[in-house]
Amino acid sequence: MRKKFGVLALTFGLTVSSLLSYQQPKAYAQDDITGSALETEMRAMIAEKVIYGYGEGVYKPNLNVSRGQFATFISRALKLPDGPHVFSDVPLSSGLAHGINSATAAGIIMGYTPTNFGPNDQISREQAAAMIDRAFNYMQISREDAVLNFSDANEINSNFKMAVAKNSRDGLIKGLSNGDGTYKFMPKKTATRQEAAAFIYRMLNKMEEAQIPEEPGEAGAAGYKVATIQSNGELVYSSKTYSSFDAAKTAATANNQVVTVNEQIVKMNAGLVWSKPVLGKALTYIYKDSSLSSSFTYLPAGQEMKYVDATENYVKVILAGKTVYVKHEEVSMVPLQLIEGRNYYSVNSKGELVHSIFDPVKKSYVSYTMGFAPSFMAQGQNYYSWDGGQFMNTTGNVVGTAYQYFNYLPARTETVYTAEELNRYIDSVLAEKEALFTSNPTTFARYKNATTASKIKGLGAYLKEAEVKHNINALLILGMAMHESDFGMSKYALERNNLFGIKAYDSNTDLAEQFTTPNEAIDALADRYLNKNYINPVGSHANGAATGNKARGFNVKYASDPFWGQKIAGHMHRVDMFLGKKDRGASAYRIGQTTVDGVNARINPGTESALVYANKNTGSPVAILGSVKHTDNYEWLKIMSDAAAQNEVYIRSDLIKDLPIVK
Repeated sequence: MRKKFGVLALTFGLTVSSLLSYQQPKAYAQDDITGSALETEMRAMIAEKVIYGYGEGVYKPNLNVSRGQFATFISRALKLPDGPHVFSDVPLSSGLAHGINSATAAGIIMGYTPTNFGPNDQISREQAAAMIDRAFNYMQISREDAVLNFSDANEINSNFKMAVAKNSRDGLIKGLSNGDGTYKFMPKKTATRQEAAAFIYRMLNKMEEAQIPEEPGEAGAAGYKVATIQSNGELVYSSKTYSSFDAAKTAATANNQVVTVNEQIVKMNAGLVWSKPVLGKALTYIYKDSSLSSSFTYLPAGQEMKYVDATENYVKVILAGKTVYVKHEEVSMVPLQLIEGRNYYSVNSKGELVHSIFDPVKKSYVSYTMGFAPSFMAQGQNYYSWDGGQFMNTTGNVVGTAYQYFNYLPARTETVYTAEELNRYIDSVLAEKEALFTSNPTTFARYKNATTASKIKGLGAYLKEAEVKHNINALLILGMAMHESDFGMSKYALERNNLFGIKAYDSNTDLAEQFTTPNEAIDALADRYLNKNYINPVGSHANGAATGNKARGFNVKYASDPFWGQKIAGHMHRVDMFLGKKDRGASAYRIGQTTVDGVNARINPGTESALVYANKNTGSPVAILGSVKHTDNYEWLKIMSDAAAQNEVYIRSDLIKDLPIVK
């Protein structure tokens, strides 16, 4: 049977078969949805985590919905990416801020004015219709104009009439009977939670209908085609249709030709692959081998990978320097000739390495500083890297390899900085953040009173105490706290002392855990996460005891952001710079990496010594403390142990090589 691919090459996939095939179970525990008119639709949206309840069995289906809530429902349904903060009446501390900001960036919602949204105003049926219509525009799904036949059509805002007409024709927002064969729309009526659930449920189903591929007919109507990329960026499709992927691949002989099915590129000569989770899902899953049987990491939407090859069943890519595999339906492929932007590295005036990340939806860049730039890189030039260490110039030639010290510094190491020094940096960076608020209160409202309100203020003493108690580098913990809590000023930090977003799941951030003090959050991070599953070499998420990237380190499983580890390293770098670069000075650790999977770490030199643990994966970073020549004629390296119960272990030197580090 021919492999099916999505019908449109959109920013996000549209596979909501879970909704189309949703069947209400025969019996539910009694709750306040049971027996309601739109029970099926509301249960489907609860199952998809578009709508949440107010406690066990409490969903309030007849409660009116606000503009902010409806925007958030749509944002969750479409898994919209983050957007900038725009409206002054939407505090960043609000649980609705993310949904409103992301829906605004997508062009789905609009404010009363450029700075006023009215998040708590109840949403009318005509406003809901307008938002849904814009959602179709965002997803690049065209709908033909429709005729407005409601008896109260003159009461509908003229700006919303076509949206109401199209949504009514498509059965998304239905009219109410007048009892005489005619219908009214009641545009100003406020939508309830169950009505909102029904609107979005039907919207997703309609979007899915636009995605269902045609079954190939006698002439192979929905088969494979070869398209040629023109100099103006247009694709010109051949008239011939091929019944198999292999036949189309054989026919695509030129570098500017691609194989397509239903106008989606499924094979090309060279280019980029962007993660594109299917609708209703937040992530694209990454697989180690072409069987696609077990994923080992994941990406949010809009993340860049290098294209290697494709078959009917998978796309072969490079992510973080590692060759991996993805499913066709979870990515979009962009040939070299059609690339509009891509991630790059550059050197700033301070000699630091700047990483600029391209957003394929907004067609814009965001940047951060991650450490010192390697000496082989020059200011004023762009460089490219798939793993943040091996760099190529614009012609694709490798110019050098050097990784960031803090990105691969093992977690069991110690920082030389004292509690007082860490507090001095914390005070300085909080003063910088508060100054941003003073200069622009609207954009930087989140940093108001940062010097007194931040939950990282005065944290130095406990960071050093935790370094001893948990055997985790205090600077690493501080870097994570600053990154995860926006310098101690996030909603969860301020309201719940939660510096690390613990249990603030992507699906429901309101579940974020409450702590009595920030110190408790540090203990939870260390005990329940890092020491249990990430640093611990036999932990369920052990991929190397450093922040790393999507191929090795915490970042493989800890965060979906593929550059989370590099960003944490950037925070650590800035602390070190401010305090005199002493961690990178004479006290710097020698960092190595394992050369094969399953490298044994022993309690003493020699193969007869007791095994402490085995490093699971090639490339696991290690801190080398010294070396010993053993009677077995091997040189054994003394390594800082990743296991909490053992301070030092020994590994054969032929199984370790030095990791090239930026000097």
